[in-house]
Amino acid sequence: MPRWSSEEVAADRRLVQGLNEGDDVALGELYEEYAPHLYDYVSSVTGDVKVTADIVHDTFIDAYRRAPRMRDHVHLSSWLFGAARRRCVQRGRTGELWWDRDAEFAGHDLLRATLARMEFADQEAALLAFRHRLRPSRLGAALGVSSRRAALRVRRARTSLEEAHRAELEQAARECAGLRAAEPEPAAKARSFRSAAVVMLAARAPERRAPEPAAPPIEDEDVRRHVGDCADCRERARPGAVELLASAPAPVLPAALRHRVMHTATDPELAGHRADIAARGGALTPEGLPSQPDVPSPFTKRWLFTGGGMAGALVTALLATVVMGTGLGPSTLRWPPFGTRPQPSVTDRSSPGGPDHGTRPPQAQAPGGRPGAAGAPPAVRPQTDGREPRVPSPGPGPTTPAPTTPPPVPPTVPGELLVSPGKITMYGTKVAHIRLAAQKGPVTWTAMSSTGQIVLDRMQGGMAKGASDEVTVTLRTALIGLPGEGKVTITDSEGAAHQITIAWGVSLL
Repeated sequence: MPRWSSEEVAADRRLVQGLNEGDDVALGELYEEYAPHLYDYVSSVTGDVKVTADIVHDTFIDAYRRAPRMRDHVHLSSWLFGAARRRCVQRGRTGELWWDRDAEFAGHDLLRATLARMEFADQEAALLAFRHRLRPSRLGAALGVSSRRAALRVRRARTSLEEAHRAELEQAARECAGLRAAEPEPAAKARSFRSAAVVMLAARAPERRAPEPAAPPIEDEDVRRHVGDCADCRERARPGAVELLASAPAPVLPAALRHRVMHTATDPELAGHRADIAARGGALTPEGLPSQPDVPSPFTKRWLFTGGGMAGALVTALLATVVMGTGLGPSTLRWPPFGTRPQPSVTDRSSPGGPDHGTRPPQAQAPGGRPGAAGAPPAVRPQTDGREPRVPSPGPGPTTPAPTTPPPVPPTVPGELLVSPGKITMYGTKVAHIRLAAQKGPVTWTAMSSTGQIVLDRMQGGMAKGASDEVTVTLRTALIGLPGEGKVTITDSEGAAHQITIAWGVSLL
């Protein structure tokens, strides 16, 4: 197979520019430059003349439509080999490389036996790197891997090729020595029998596909002497492994294939056929190169990495929940993560209208039954999530004297309740505070939340004139909290309602 012609960056860019403009002349030049190499590569992989012609034809039609989309135009050869390789993988590869057996090539059997000792991935890398002269950067772009991985694959392929070639030469020398050995003399009969046994064992050894270590040097003196005297063995070992692969005969390119490619690319009535060929070529990578079916895409790797991280975080959260299980209440782990029922108020109103009609909540009473002074805070009942607290039944106790009638209390002027802020955003935290202040007089107030996720430390209270107070808001979520919004309504004794919007985001634990 002839070496590549000198590739210039300007020439590749000129061809890509011509393809982008729909120039038929550029397509013809592209075919003349790359068709022999693509046909040789595809025929070596598939071993079928008809399949090879179809794949090469579809590759050039696809390149005529989509090759200009690649970012780096110097990867034109990578685009063509990658498109042809994808179609070979989809059609099914033979598992070994093939060449024209009818051509005169003395090293055909040796080359085939050498490649049979190698893995197919090493065979393909050696074929593209040493026969078609693809440098690691272009080879990596064609195979869908990085340049570094392509260089490592080329080094491994060279090592495997040379070791397999050396092993085959040794086996061929042993076989040649056994075939050409004369009738042994009585004194040398035992030594000749040993050489024949070595040849038989080598012939019966199973063919191994994995790369083999370096073959040991020939120890048999008769075989070593034979290699020095045999012209055929010396001629067989003259070309190296890489030279043997590069000198294999190239298949004859069909003359009608060029006309077929140009006709499909330029006939207006075949526009639908061209679109179908491009669609069968599969998706392109972000660099505009054909994606390979046996190589995961960068998006797949990214999503696998992200999904693995999220799964690990979830497992860690579940384990932490199990370890801290005694500190979580029975209502913490539930689904859906929050309820939609409004939180019940514990304020007991005596009038039917409630606080919306201007009635004052009942004041706390002294142990003797006397109402407390004006402005004194009423009794505070803790929040119980809708459950009524258990009140112990009163037991017998000492009798108390009847209370005396208190002096009349002058009426007080109700104050004005000030509430801030108007909206609370709880991102990254689960605790916030609502500030209250009394202006122009004493104030009593009640509070209620619209959802069970918002927990208040107090539901009611009172303040003297000029005093201030604070209500603590706690966000209660499940194991994984979803974003949401709720409201806290604070109503003063005159029925004026103040609403505070509470918004929160996603939370874990």
